[in-house]
Amino acid sequence: MNVSTSVNYGWWVAAGGAVGALVYYLAVKAIGPRMGASRLVLALTMFACLFLGIMVASGRNGEGYAFLGVGVLGSLAPFTAVAGQALTQRRPRSRHSIPLIALSIFLVGVSMAMLGYILADIGSKGIEKLPG
Repeated sequence: MNVSTSVNYGWWVAAGGAVGALVYYLAVKAIGPRMGASRLVLALTMFACLFLGIMVASGRNGEGYAFLGVGVLGSLAPFTAVAGQALTQRRPRSRHSIPLIALSIFLVGVSMAMLGYILADIGSKGIEKLPG
């Protein structure tokens, strides 16, 4: 990959990140008060990781992958926001529960990405076996 290609991908990632951040902000402002910000952030992160796994399993690359897979989905899965929501709950937490919360948030994100990868892989194998 030469320098101009890297810069081009960088612009696609930046544009996708801007779109994802805007969607994230609008979702938190519009749906957050009714659903609860912490639940919404967790749901956005889970679905972003699921679709990121599907994107990776599809084997796509190029500008579309840089825009959607890295930019949009990457900015929709803000693990720092999820961790911040979990750690700033009103109830006092012990020092032992904070690392467990952080670990569980990480495992949920990775699990959803793996589930997306598996679903895409199963879907592609199913399509290959269709007659015609």
